[in-house]
Amino acid sequence: MNWTPELRDFIHEHINDDTAELLLAARKYPDIDVPFVVEQIEARRRLKGKLPEWYENKDIIMGGRVPAEQCSSELTARYKQSIVKGESLCDMTGGMGVDFWYMSEGMERAIYTERNEELCSIAKHNFQVLQTLRPEYVIRCGDGRELPIPSVDIIYLDPARRAGDGSRVYAMEDCEPNIVEWQDELLKHAKMVLVKLSPMVDLTDVLRKLKGVKELHIVGVKNECKEVLVKAHAFDDSVCAGCVEVHCVDFLTSGKIEYVFSLLGGMEISLTDGGVKRYLYEPDVTLMKAGAFGSLCARYPVWQLDVDTHLMTSDEWIPEFPGRVFEVEEMIPFSSKVLKRLKKEIPHANIAVRNFVMTADELRKKTGIKDGGEVYLFGAKVKDVGQMLLKCRKKVVPSHP
Repeated sequence: MNWTPELRDFIHEHINDDTAELLLAARKYPDIDVPFVVEQIEARRRLKGKLPEWYENKDIIMGGRVPAEQCSSELTARYKQSIVKGESLCDMTGGMGVDFWYMSEGMERAIYTERNEELCSIAKHNFQVLQTLRPEYVIRCGDGRELPIPSVDIIYLDPARRAGDGSRVYAMEDCEPNIVEWQDELLKHAKMVLVKLSPMVDLTDVLRKLKGVKELHIVGVKNECKEVLVKAHAFDDSVCAGCVEVHCVDFLTSGKIEYVFSLLGGMEISLTDGGVKRYLYEPDVTLMKAGAFGSLCARYPVWQLDVDTHLMTSDEWIPEFPGRVFEVEEMIPFSSKVLKRLKKEIPHANIAVRNFVMTADELRKKTGIKDGGEVYLFGAKVKDVGQMLLKCRKKVVPSHP
């Protein structure tokens, strides 16, 4: 990789160009590696909001499409740094080095490991560009499964979630490296192992197959679940599912939602016995992923609409509820006759369904209601009532701190 000031400046002079046209005009720039430039421009565009600190530094080299896609955002990388404690770190799947860079802050020793030689070269360049007050770090180029595992406080892994044919995979055994097979060896060399998994991973499967799990962190950005983090501690075979602490955090535009609960037995959901009340509560996406429904019913005066209908209701307005709150304007029994007249009464609405007889797209098509506006229409099954349409408006709540 021959990174020069001329190449850097060319990228930023053409940052807003049509990349297809730039490729076609490559002959006009005989001294410029135009395919590399196009890759950098497209990666920078994708990462502008995700990695603002890196984006603003013109000397930073972005990785290819897949590393840029899989790398953590600055927000989530800083969150990881906040939940680990220790003086030494080894990242066994370095990638673009985003997590490694932020997590290593404040440590005395840090080891970056990556099998892709180009990514190692990029990381070496970027770490030199970013260098401020950082620990002594080592870059190891090679497969972490074949290199010696160093004894450190923290080992971090972000297994690749792409199969050989390029398709996405979510199960831990299908990712590379296979953390299930490798965990015993890793736990021998670190006080704590932190693993980043897909937001689609089955949490029950994680708790069944990984040893020493003390904490699960479900991390979201703008009400979209981004990653699942698993903290496992060495030499602790006594850990049971009931001892696992679950942290749900979502970085919203209005602030940050944080919710912590334990996977304790007996935290059953409370079902409504009087239909839908004045307010409707939709748990944050991270709490949905964590299955925190029993905990929510125990902590707040809310009742779930039905066993598999993950919406809650109450006559009380609970501004601190970790999710969205709606005021119910009308409860409409679901029928084909109702669908035919609904468009006249509700020309525009934001449609969502929970445990309903049709998808949101099907409901929109059947009713002809256009998307948008201030009205929210939920299709949901309600205990002892059946299929319902709930016309609501979003309740404005104070910003989360």
